[in-house]
Amino acid sequence: MHYQVTDQEKHLAKNPHHIFNINVIVTHLAISQAALEMGHGNPYYFILVPLISSMVIAYLYFHRKAVAERDSWFVSAHWTLAWRRGRNLLISYLIAIVVIGVSGILGDIVGGGMMMNDFSESDSSTSIIEKIGTFFGALVVFFTVLYNFLQTGISVYDAGKGIIDNKIEQFCPRDTNSNAELDEPPAKQEHTSS
Repeated sequence: MHYQVTDQEKHLAKNPHHIFNINVIVTHLAISQAALEMGHGNPYYFILVPLISSMVIAYLYFHRKAVAERDSWFVSAHWTLAWRRGRNLLISYLIAIVVIGVSGILGDIVGGGMMMNDFSESDSSTSIIEKIGTFFGALVVFFTVLYNFLQTGISVYDAGKGIIDNKIEQFCPRDTNSNAELDEPPAKQEHTSS
């Protein structure tokens, strides 16, 4: 839906999406690389990624409440949208932790001949079940990050145009002081020749 917004509101509405995307880039690229270097291949150092990312998502959650009190509905709605995307990421972290934890327990129980070399300097090995669980846990997070990163990029564009999906109203209700709705831009008419 298209809303009547000022340039200042457009700028402020982009901020939570920038914060979300910077969080994704820094934590999932830079910090994961640092965790790989520090841990020498040990996957448990990767707990830094969801830990730091969760702190940024917590900021989105708590700051959106402050924004709702002082800024316009449009800006508040974009903060709510960014928080909801962060919530999706938190859910993917939880799923990954459960999958990796269960596979780790199963790997310790089964163990035996189902081991795989870690390709580390210490010549250690890990249960193949644990390796597969780690892969699937990482896959859940990867697709969640990818989808939400792309959607957030679209939201930055929409915020600059004064647009947000009206479904956000169920999470950020409109009131009498909310930004006025504008008519949707006319759809392109198709010309047919006879």
